[in-house]
Amino acid sequence: MHVMISCGDINGIATDIFFRTFSQQVFPDMQFSIAINEDTCLELCKKWNITYSEQSLHFGKVLISVIPCTQYAQYRPGTSQSDAATLAIESLEIALDSVKHGKADALLTLPIAKDALNAEGWKYSGQTDWLKHAFPGSNPIMILFHETFRVALATVHIPLKEVSASMSIQSLTDLIQGVHASLCNDFNCPNPQIAILGLNPHAGEHGLLGDEEQEFIVPAIQIAQSKGIQCFGPFPADGFFSRTSWKKYDAIIAQYHDQGLIPLKFQAQGHGVNYTANLPIIRVSPDHGTAYDIAGTELVEEQSLIAAIEAIQVIVHNRTRN
Repeated sequence: MHVMISCGDINGIATDIFFRTFSQQVFPDMQFSIAINEDTCLELCKKWNITYSEQSLHFGKVLISVIPCTQYAQYRPGTSQSDAATLAIESLEIALDSVKHGKADALLTLPIAKDALNAEGWKYSGQTDWLKHAFPGSNPIMILFHETFRVALATVHIPLKEVSASMSIQSLTDLIQGVHASLCNDFNCPNPQIAILGLNPHAGEHGLLGDEEQEFIVPAIQIAQSKGIQCFGPFPADGFFSRTSWKKYDAIIAQYHDQGLIPLKFQAQGHGVNYTANLPIIRVSPDHGTAYDIAGTELVEEQSLIAAIEAIQVIVHNRTRN
């Protein structure tokens, strides 16, 4: 199994979690490549006391091949820099191209700073949006998970004021069907059960506190149920996670970013995985950003990257079996 890694923003904690993970962990039956500038890589290897030769990083028995990028970036941890952002963009493109052309089985993206990349001409709200444009006609779904706790997002990186305007019966129906398919094929959940959260306080109180539930969410649930999908809701988001009954669902669909990711990340405690479902390729990443404030310090924890790599093994196996 071959995993292609994009280097992310080297000045954030992407560098820390990468070197810490492979300095300590061995992943049997897995091969890794990383898209990065060779001079940048050599400087990082010297800092971390890792041998670099013949376009490979030598972590003991683990060799990671380097796919060269042209953009050099100097390592300046804790700072947002133009050269690092440009390198991150190039690394993403090279890594994705490798996976699209069958040279690797999965794409593992290390954290980026979206505003830094946009300042260099990258026109996407995040890597999920970037992947949507990389696969025309696709409808990628962001699913963050920790063990069997899975949260899928109806909207990702958009302002709250735009959430309602983006809703439609068709988009929500497609989302429920996409989550159902991913649960069956990627997570090996036969006949999965899906909970759908409401948008408004108390799930709208039957229109008293908002009508998006009655106008969009309930009809989408009914259409999905008519197709044999076990989906339920809309549930009031404020009380849903206060009882253990949420654990009976194989996935929970949240209507916007923080509604679902606050409870997920609280539960995961740094072990969560960001997975892009509903694509022809497999793409995962750690569930966090660049964290410039702790980059290059002992406060960095690499558990999310380890969990992401372990998730690749499971998802590739499940897709192959199905």
